[in-house]
Amino acid sequence: MSENSGNSVKNKKRKSLKRRRLIVSRIINSVNIVVIGSVFVAGFVYLTFFERETISNEENRELAKFPKFTVSSYFSGNYTEGIANFYDDTVHNRSEIKELIASKILPLKGLRYGEDELELYVQNNKNDTPDEPDEPVVTEPATTTKATSRTTGVNESAETTTTTTTTTVPDNKNPAADGEIANNIVVVNNRGLMLYGGGKNNGLEYATSLNEYKKALGKDVNVYSLVCPTAVSYYMPENYLNLTASEKDNIDHINSALVDVTPVNAFDALLLHKNEAIYSRTDHHWQPLGAYYAAQAFAETAGVPFAELSEYETVSLPGYVGTLYGYTKSASLINNPEDFIYYKPKTNTVTTRYSTTFTNPHEDVLTLDPTPMSTSNYYMVFGGDQQITHVATECKNGRTLVIFKDSYGNALLPVLTSSFENIYLCDIRYFDLNAVEFVKQVGATDLLFAMNTFSATGGNHDYIEINRTK
Repeated sequence: MSENSGNSVKNKKRKSLKRRRLIVSRIINSVNIVVIGSVFVAGFVYLTFFERETISNEENRELAKFPKFTVSSYFSGNYTEGIANFYDDTVHNRSEIKELIASKILPLKGLRYGEDELELYVQNNKNDTPDEPDEPVVTEPATTTKATSRTTGVNESAETTTTTTTTTVPDNKNPAADGEIANNIVVVNNRGLMLYGGGKNNGLEYATSLNEYKKALGKDVNVYSLVCPTAVSYYMPENYLNLTASEKDNIDHINSALVDVTPVNAFDALLLHKNEAIYSRTDHHWQPLGAYYAAQAFAETAGVPFAELSEYETVSLPGYVGTLYGYTKSASLINNPEDFIYYKPKTNTVTTRYSTTFTNPHEDVLTLDPTPMSTSNYYMVFGGDQQITHVATECKNGRTLVIFKDSYGNALLPVLTSSFENIYLCDIRYFDLNAVEFVKQVGATDLLFAMNTFSATGGNHDYIEINRTK
């Protein structure tokens, strides 16, 4: 074969190989275009036409809603910004995606959560600038003597029996520990702790409002204040104490301003049991066990009977991861779920739920079935906040209790069914009546305000006064 013939064959092979490569390249490019295009089309259809989520259970809030169009909102940019917020906040499967990122991806990167975004104050209200964080207080163990009076009614002239008990209150000091800080929350020892900003001015307004309730209701109604401390008072390591104000100082400040209103010392009652599961590690609420001990302190103060835990049915729900994970996305919380344990009275009760205007009654169960609930929503076994709940009990002592509360108060209701003949539970934030007239209407003998410190010394205290004067 001649040299020219050999070159010709080689050239043909090269051209044939280039053609095959070109064909393969075109096929790959076409497949890529089809695949990528299909992903974009599927994503567009999924994000545009499939139903979007409306509630975040782990963050305990409603998600953003599509904005209404107005000319002014369009030209101000609020309308288009609202659309962006809607699509960003209501991403499909947002909970699963965030959980995947928090539990599988962020730990691999060794990230600490949002330290540069730390804000010292969680209370910043229109009518009150929070006080400077208090200096850390060293609390030494103290011995307290408590006199408990028990009667069977408010206005009875029967003889009162007084017993005196002496209790040693432990301190609430905790050793230093490493932790994460995110969104006003310290995550340490697999526990989330919300930083408390104080607010003594708001606390005085809270006390003043309660004093006005007592004046309006007179001697026939006992008025009590139970300001619930939160977990930060009992579990904050010493090296983080400078980040949070003292809840105890703020509660004491409130109590000193009460006139004819009886304070309930829930702080020490809970401190006695700090080594028990009285607060959720993954949620900003207390556990029902904490509510039980606070309710016990209230029952002793009010002079009414109180049932032992053995007289309740104990229900334990595993895998609970609550709102603090929703706020922080901390791997320490999502990877260390806890048990949610609550108590159902064994005695018979009749529960009726009403609208916030005390209309549309319907009979219901005292605690809801947790089976259809997500694990982040177990606190909802006590029912929602936007309702009035009436419970008639087997305790025939003539005492009728009205509770004005925030969400902390929900867990108090089941464990007070041995203490009062009738109980009305009302969330002060969603109450649509004159509160004083309501107390009179239901024939209350006792009125309890049960709010955590963030509410009593924060913005929620305004609702107490608003509902007094409606």
